[in-house]
Amino acid sequence: MNYINDDYFLGHLLKRARATNQNRLEVDIVNNIAKPEELLTEPVRSSIDSWNKRFPELVESSGSTMEFVKEATMVVEFDLRIQRAYAGNNSLLESPFYCEISIVDDRGKVYKHRHEGWWFPES
Repeated sequence: MNYINDDYFLGHLLKRARATNQNRLEVDIVNNIAKPEELLTEPVRSSIDSWNKRFPELVESSGSTMEFVKEATMVVEFDLRIQRAYAGNNSLLESPFYCEISIVDDRGKVYKHRHEGWWFPES
């Protein structure tokens, strides 16, 4: 569920972030809660629902079970103050972002991964 209709998830999210000036999406993966509502267009919401539904399968395929997962969150944040022309097409404006995933196990140990980059809406 990364490509929905005419763009990637991050493209849909960035477009909506620019339109609402809401630059941060927070997702509680375990409880399937995402906020703020202003960012939850149908393509964004359907992607999040799909990922959250598959999360227990990912945990189990790694050799664990959900009984050991107490929290799992995802944060995607764009810096809307910065835009630059995409090198492959000057008509597309990209902005920097990060995506951070955090999982807390039943002992309170936190596992985090952060990805940073640039993204642009295709549509």
